[in-house]
Amino acid sequence: MRKRITKILSIILIVIVILCVGGSVAMGGYIADRILHQNKDNDTVGNSLKQLEKWGYDLEGFRSKYTGVDISAIAEDGNEVPGTYYDNGSDKLVVLVHGAGGDRTFDAPLAEPYLESGYDVIAYDQRGHGANPDEKVTFGIHEQLDVRALVKYARETLGKEKVIVHGQSMGGQTTALYASNVTPGTPEAADAVICDSPVPGMESMLRLMFGDGLEGMYSPMTNYLIAVTKGYMKVVNHVDFDDGDTVNEVAKDQLPTMIIVSDKDEVCLPDMVEEVYENVGSSVKTIYHANSAHIEGVLDDKEGYMNAVRDFLDPLGL
Repeated sequence: MRKRITKILSIILIVIVILCVGGSVAMGGYIADRILHQNKDNDTVGNSLKQLEKWGYDLEGFRSKYTGVDISAIAEDGNEVPGTYYDNGSDKLVVLVHGAGGDRTFDAPLAEPYLESGYDVIAYDQRGHGANPDEKVTFGIHEQLDVRALVKYARETLGKEKVIVHGQSMGGQTTALYASNVTPGTPEAADAVICDSPVPGMESMLRLMFGDGLEGMYSPMTNYLIAVTKGYMKVVNHVDFDDGDTVNEVAKDQLPTMIIVSDKDEVCLPDMVEEVYENVGSSVKTIYHANSAHIEGVLDDKEGYMNAVRDFLDPLGL
């Protein structure tokens, strides 16, 4: 009788384990899909227009003054990168990298002061946004390949001598990861990078989302959701959260780097962005604090913002 009860309990335990494992795999797969395809039914172009309108930015004024031409570059993995090139006749060019949920249209407020200063500009759609054919959002892990392609395109196709990359929010993270994985002096390596309010890491941002803020970042439920999602994404999607850990990855960065902190930021928290700066491995780095909400420094104080950018770029001959 005892053996029979033990056998039944063992079967029940095995069933419970199978259900738990199966449920965890299903949960991890569901969340991974939602993360990677977060813009599947999202009008990223419309989002850019709505946000610019909310900010009161004169997009039509920008478009009437500056006319760009469509370009495309091919990344190392074969992805075609769609962009807009604004030709100012300069030997200096800035590649702009927008944040999550929008498209290259969102770069207009940042493109404008660079164009006013005489730079050429490329604005492009990140993966999972706009017209970019790759639908997956990987928090800069794969997106950095598109930046490499555009920098190389700027040098070899457009003939630009000096190239800068300037990213905002998740675009700042893409820029930071890009800078941490290129060799200075190669065609795909920019002469300097600027990261405005960069996402401090894929996992840290997901923890903030799952935990609904700082207090819940390491709660048991958050830890569980991170574990099942991280495992599933690494095994099935071949995307490793650790490769998107901005704070750790920037230790490899050897390009001149500027980090911009939005002091009123509630998206990429100032302390986390400061930690990104502290860990940047480059011997040439600077930090600027904008008294603004998330990536709004260039809107609130365009002159002060660009003066800080110039203070960074001028000594580098850029």
